[in-house]
Amino acid sequence: MNKTNEPKIKARPGRKPMTPEEKEAAAKLRAAEKGKADNLKVEFVLQYQGAEVDMEALAEKAKADFHTTKKRKLVTELKLYIKPEEHTAYYVINGNHEGKIPF
Repeated sequence: MNKTNEPKIKARPGRKPMTPEEKEAAAKLRAAEKGKADNLKVEFVLQYQGAEVDMEALAEKAKADFHTTKKRKLVTELKLYIKPEEHTAYYVINGNHEGKIPF
């Protein structure tokens, strides 16, 4: 028998190394996921006493209500104040136009 002083390297269990094509595909998938995460749009839903209100739909209703009186004015700022017990949302658009909408 031939014995050497070199230590024997044991194979470690786990996943096998990726090929260059697999690495490229994984990098593309990761980049796509990162792009989606960077552009994440949060959906807010208010639930109160059995009713559900989508906040984005409420914001669109507030903008539509605003545009009934100020047709050509752009909305640059929108604050919504929700009073679920009254089923009403109050809004302030562009810092000075106030209104309310039922939901």
